[in-house]
Amino acid sequence: MFSCILFASTTFAVGDHITLKNGDRVTGTIVNRSDEAIEVETTYAGVIKIAASMVEKISPESVAEAKPEVKTPPDAAKAQAKAAEAPEKAPQPKLFGQGRAFGFFSGWTGNATIGYNYASGNSETATLTTSLRAVKEGTKDKLTVYARSLWFSSRGSGTAITTSNAFWGGARYDRNIDKKRFGFVSYDFERDRPKKLIFRSIVGAGLGHHTIKNDRTELDLLGGIAWNRTWQDDAKTDTPEGLAGTVFKHRFNGRLKVLGTLTFYQNITDKQEFRFISDSTVSVDVTKRVGVFFTIGNRFNNDPPLNTEKNDFLFTTGLKWNFGKAK
Repeated sequence: MFSCILFASTTFAVGDHITLKNGDRVTGTIVNRSDEAIEVETTYAGVIKIAASMVEKISPESVAEAKPEVKTPPDAAKAQAKAAEAPEKAPQPKLFGQGRAFGFFSGWTGNATIGYNYASGNSETATLTTSLRAVKEGTKDKLTVYARSLWFSSRGSGTAITTSNAFWGGARYDRNIDKKRFGFVSYDFERDRPKKLIFRSIVGAGLGHHTIKNDRTELDLLGGIAWNRTWQDDAKTDTPEGLAGTVFKHRFNGRLKVLGTLTFYQNITDKQEFRFISDSTVSVDVTKRVGVFFTIGNRFNNDPPLNTEKNDFLFTTGLKWNFGKAK
């Protein structure tokens, strides 16, 4: 009988396939099944009765062998349905490594501003300010680039005098240590020809703390050390400095936003020398891309070069342009 069964297993490839423990296979249709035996109807030998103890497996699964339906508890079913409906969050891209030029030219958000004031009469004055702030964020790190310029000229008695032609800016790279703490490296520069400041370069590093971070408000506190190299008309100096700073952002609604930055530098070798740069900006978005801004800026140096003024105070207003994905 089993020779016939073996022949049948190599001849037919339809119906139920029964594999025996000795390796033989039977192909046919199961017509009856019990705990003791299985009856299979074949095309070559009619109905064959096989002891259930001899059967290794049956494929495809017969109707009698189908597994009972497992009912999901109502709460679990609701949770599964909710998870299926919720869109999967796309993973945040790394800061660099993807896209053109290692991703450096994509994924930026920020704004650029321009302000211009002109007055005439007994004297003519003109003020031009520009600024740029761009941020690129990854899963664990962030790069911020910023720059600002100020040009001021006045004309009286036929003589034009440029009293300010300054440009300053820099970049800061942050790397998260955990949810609250992060490390940073920074580079800042400054130039102001009317003040005889040819160039100032500051390299810094330190630790920061995400004191507040939610959808509307962010407050970062910074502390570290820096190296200040300054070129003036008559000298070049190298100075180690301690630095402390803060960055505050708050969004009142989708249009009204506030941004404030303050960086303080203390000369380590001379406690009498210090300086700071602060900027506070209130902006209102008129459209998704265009808005207006009001900025109060201050640059203070208690030991300015060549007897120039210690303090530069600046109030500007103008237009701003948002780029990248609007938040």
